[in-house]
Amino acid sequence: MTLNYPHRLTFSLVGLFLSSSLLAQSAIPQLSRLDEDQANIQLDGFLDEAVWQDLPWIDGMRVIDPDTLAEAPYETHIRAFYTEQGIYIGAMNFQPADTLVARMTSRDTQLDRDGFVVGLDPSGEGLYGYFLRINLGDSMTDGTILPERQMNMQWDGSWNARTQALDNGWSVEYYIPWAMMPLPQADGNRQIGFYFERQVGHLGGEAWSSPALPRTVNEYLSAFDMRQLRDIEPRRQLTFYPFVSGTFDAIKDDLDSKVGTDIYWRPTTNTLLSATLNPDFGTVESDDVVVNLTAFEVFFPEKRAFFLEGQDIFNTHPRSSGGGGPGGPIQILNTRRIGGAGDFDIPDNVNVVPTDVSRPTELLGAVKYTGQIGNWQYGTLFAAEDDPELLGTLDDGTPVTIQAEGRNFGVARLLYEDTAGGGRRSFGWMGSNVDHPDIDSTVNAFDMHFFSRDNRWIVDTQVMHSDNSGVTGLGFLGDMSYRPERGKQHTIRATWIDDEFDMNELGFLTRNDQANLSYNYFANESDIPGLRNRTTGLIVTNEWNTDGLPVRLGAFLNRSYTFLDNNSLDMSVRYFPARFDDRLGRGTGAFQLPVRYGANIGYETDRAQPISWNVGLSLDPEDLGPRQLQGTAGIAWRPVDRFSVDLSLRYTDREALLVHRGDGAYTSFEAHQWAPRLEVDYFITAQQQLRFTTQWTALKAFEDSFYRVNTVEEGALIPVANPDNDPDDFTISRLTFQARYRWEIAPLSDLFVVYTRGSNLPRNSFFTFQDLFEQSWNDRIVDQFAIKLRYRLGS
Repeated sequence: MTLNYPHRLTFSLVGLFLSSSLLAQSAIPQLSRLDEDQANIQLDGFLDEAVWQDLPWIDGMRVIDPDTLAEAPYETHIRAFYTEQGIYIGAMNFQPADTLVARMTSRDTQLDRDGFVVGLDPSGEGLYGYFLRINLGDSMTDGTILPERQMNMQWDGSWNARTQALDNGWSVEYYIPWAMMPLPQADGNRQIGFYFERQVGHLGGEAWSSPALPRTVNEYLSAFDMRQLRDIEPRRQLTFYPFVSGTFDAIKDDLDSKVGTDIYWRPTTNTLLSATLNPDFGTVESDDVVVNLTAFEVFFPEKRAFFLEGQDIFNTHPRSSGGGGPGGPIQILNTRRIGGAGDFDIPDNVNVVPTDVSRPTELLGAVKYTGQIGNWQYGTLFAAEDDPELLGTLDDGTPVTIQAEGRNFGVARLLYEDTAGGGRRSFGWMGSNVDHPDIDSTVNAFDMHFFSRDNRWIVDTQVMHSDNSGVTGLGFLGDMSYRPERGKQHTIRATWIDDEFDMNELGFLTRNDQANLSYNYFANESDIPGLRNRTTGLIVTNEWNTDGLPVRLGAFLNRSYTFLDNNSLDMSVRYFPARFDDRLGRGTGAFQLPVRYGANIGYETDRAQPISWNVGLSLDPEDLGPRQLQGTAGIAWRPVDRFSVDLSLRYTDREALLVHRGDGAYTSFEAHQWAPRLEVDYFITAQQQLRFTTQWTALKAFEDSFYRVNTVEEGALIPVANPDNDPDDFTISRLTFQARYRWEIAPLSDLFVVYTRGSNLPRNSFFTFQDLFEQSWNDRIVDQFAIKLRYRLGS
């Protein structure tokens, strides 16, 4: 099918005329308004309704990836209007039909293909926004945006869109309801920022946008094109998300069912009150399988819809999204703590199932209130856990029940932002409290942010104070970025956190007791013959503890080449000066590590092709100096748009895996680890998906050398003889398998049918790797079948 526009030139002239006429009256063009009944849009991706023919179109696309800012080779005709219920956007993406690339994937999967993006700034001042992408074939990606380009891709919105492949390209229709977004109070007129982006799969994922905002510039959210809207004051909006779920545990032969609801109410356009009653945070997707033998906690992102909605107000610093240290971000609020495992006091003579100890705690309920008044934004969050119970047995088999008390959580946030005259200036406060008979934890943070009018300078700072049952601590974060020209950026990060600061009852921090200053340089070049682009990164890290010992030192040089066929080559070299490890021993003393070096190289083919593959090789030093060799490989097969197989494999050979055995004693192990992952996806339609995922990681470690920390003076570990004749060899084998059917009945209305199987073998399971995998499949500690239905009702 072909959609023809016989009045294409006329529409273009009309668009230019309207813009010129309105500019004479106002600096901001007006967006067309229609009544919902008059629009009569059937959201199917075809732009065949009469309203689309009567509206002027805009284009203005420029190439932003690679960053050439050249005119786009194909036309893109974008039309938009709004009603009392929401915004409608239609786009005709012209290109030869035989070049279309459609790939169906799970929501929020990043993959080069034909796609269209709508960016929205409902604040009209670059304060918060939304990123809404629909790909040819109707797979969706969305997220929230904070200045300037901080994106939370875990969020899912109630917008909807459809696409259609045509003889002269492909078309797309969007519907974005007002109920999805907060709108500042306005008397008659309001401003909303718009951004449009198009990705072209057959050109190696080349991206175009209007306005042209490549990643090589600091501006993004604040530079969206503004449109003026009149008389938009949506009525009070009330939305319910009732759910019903049932879970059968085959290990315990137990069936559990649950009914509850999430409630979202907008009493005004700029406030949102949300609550969850008898919530079900049961797993319908699993976290990655991780083997962590370090002293640092691993960060897992939030996946629960209630905590993701309206959560951006609680983001106090760019490092909340990442870059906080070796294990993850620095967050005052880590909502994964809410409903975490209970704190049980288990007597020595009671036997319990390990998976029961780590099981999430049920919530009695939670409530959140967010809003905006003028330049001020605010938010509060309260949650209460139920008292968890743990079933166990005495040594003689007598059943017993161990009880713990649930925790209460409270969070408050206040933020002032000013964009008058260009740039952005803001400051805010955030406080959190965790209440429990054994815990009284309070954290306060004050943050300040600056974005210069010339878009070259960005400054983000934060001062933190913690009080845990009378033990107080302080912390400071200070980041400054300078971009002298497009494609080049210098960043300095300063951190000081004393050894008493602790916010991990509700926040996330990989380590306290640190004082560091790091420098990052990044350059992106798109004018090199034979290349699509080349990036260069230089990182210098200089971190000390508050006792004056260097604990993280290094210099890293990274170079990445993307070729014209969208294949890429990545290389890096690393230098680690001598430093101390003050964490692995868990307080038994620091020890010195020698000078070390590392390097890696990786190659990946164009992921938009039906078959793509990647290989990588990394040579890194162990703590004691010997090498650690890691090889990776992966292949993805997408013979048709609806089906894909993605297999990845990682093998690690370690010469001196260092493990603390307690009381300052260490053993180094020769270790071998395999970590394959297989994912198979089949889409019955874009809204119905069958997914099968298998993750397995297996490590076998054999003791090699023995050491003890030097208690006389700080220095290297002291070699010692084997302290006993019993070998400390160990094995880790963990497997997770999940089969999941998901039907998106309507926006944010889903039916899940999920089977989950998992294992964690004993440490003395010394088999071949093949037998370990077979044993991991058979010796289950998780075997569950779950059904969950959630449906969105209301505005």
